[in-house]
Amino acid sequence: VYRPHPAHYKEITQFHDEDYTDFLRRVCPENEKECHIQLVKFNLGLGTDCPIFPGLYNFCQLYTGASIDGACKLNNGQVDIAINWSGGLHHAKKSEAS
Repeated sequence: VYRPHPAHYKEITQFHDEDYTDFLRRVCPENEKECHIQLVKFNLGLGTDCPIFPGLYNFCQLYTGASIDGACKLNNGQVDIAINWSGGLHHAKKSEAS
């Protein structure tokens, strides 16, 4: 078992738009109702399979870091197999959840 690094903002925004990433950093269950327009824009929250929960951005950092680290280990020949089970939960587009 390998403990990945939490992906840095710069790593995440190499693919995802800054507006989307910034929103993920800010949104939480306490302010979810106030963020209705952005939730619809980014396809998140109630009525989607992408709920808002405490620690959402940290979770995103960890599973993104796991995918990056796994790919690096494979490319560098350090491992033959890399599996990131939580990476399957990530199915976002460049600027919204899918």
